[in-house]
Amino acid sequence: MILYMNTEIKTDKKEKGISSRAFNTLFLAVVCGGLLCVALIMVVVDPLFHYHAPIPGMSYTLNDERYQNNGIVKHFDYDAMITGTSMTENFKTSEADALFGVHSIKTCFMGGSYREISDNIRTAVEHNPGLKTVIRATDQFDLITPADKHVSTDPETTFKYPWFIVDDNPFNDVEYLLNKSLLSDAVTDVKMTLTHTPSTTFDEYMNWMSMYTFGRDAVLATYARPEQSDTVIPLTDEDREMIRDNLTKNVIELAADCPDVTFYVWIPPYSVCYYDVEKRKGTLKKDLDAMEYELELLTGIDNIRLFGFSDREDIVTDLSLYKDMIHYGESVNSEVLRAMAAGEGLITSDNREAYMERVRDIFLDYDYDSIYE
Repeated sequence: MILYMNTEIKTDKKEKGISSRAFNTLFLAVVCGGLLCVALIMVVVDPLFHYHAPIPGMSYTLNDERYQNNGIVKHFDYDAMITGTSMTENFKTSEADALFGVHSIKTCFMGGSYREISDNIRTAVEHNPGLKTVIRATDQFDLITPADKHVSTDPETTFKYPWFIVDDNPFNDVEYLLNKSLLSDAVTDVKMTLTHTPSTTFDEYMNWMSMYTFGRDAVLATYARPEQSDTVIPLTDEDREMIRDNLTKNVIELAADCPDVTFYVWIPPYSVCYYDVEKRKGTLKKDLDAMEYELELLTGIDNIRLFGFSDREDIVTDLSLYKDMIHYGESVNSEVLRAMAAGEGLITSDNREAYMERVRDIFLDYDYDSIYE
């Protein structure tokens, strides 16, 4: 009897061991199956267009430029692109298409450096030999900066840069395939499709017009006017070297490497408030000399058409068009497109000195106190 009972107990333990292993195997299979399903959804829907172009008939939300721009330039159908910082986010590709006779996309980078924007253009050229036109803004606030500066290395950066999307390393795609937040985006795209909600258009993509108030009071509320400095800070040789290196690597060499692409490079028109602050800090002359040096470097290049609108008093002195010192509303974006398509504001080796003379006349002699009265 004792022998029988011992045998029964041993058998029971063996059965329990088998059950435990079976449970672990089943649990692992369920987890792996679930993760595989999630990964499959991400590959098929692909909300960031990392693997393929938009599926015909499916709706997509465009709402995160640094995550989606890389896939857009790789997989969308286009022959022109609009790119730059937040100065370009209110552009409407429908207007560009009508004015330039192109089929365009928009890939903007809020606070983006020259390097980040150029990298995206190079990716576009590499994946789309049909690209013929690039409309690109070059901001003054980031002109005197190292050529290799990238937003991901900026000490003020508060987010983790999505290198797993931008690079070509397949081994870090797990950050995309098993990303809870991006899975939510994929589910949203599926819901939009099922409810027949149309995809976000490039006219709407990152357009922030409805988010802000415009006008003098709104602009003045965004900054404090600094005290007047008695020092005039010049543009140094080191500054010029940095400008030359930045433009050479990120604009001039890019154009040279893409001789079949026409680059519409334009300098955004900041408001008089921006130049008031520069003047009071003693850096206005430096800022204008930097602009003049940019014109010198970028004119005379066959496939670069350089435009400037800082001499447009009807824009830069009209604070009803701005939400802060530098950000204007979409009506200015529309006017910039119209003017460039018509050849207005074109800066050449022959007229750049006259252009800068007009710009200096406006901002060196402007009655800035009248802004605050």
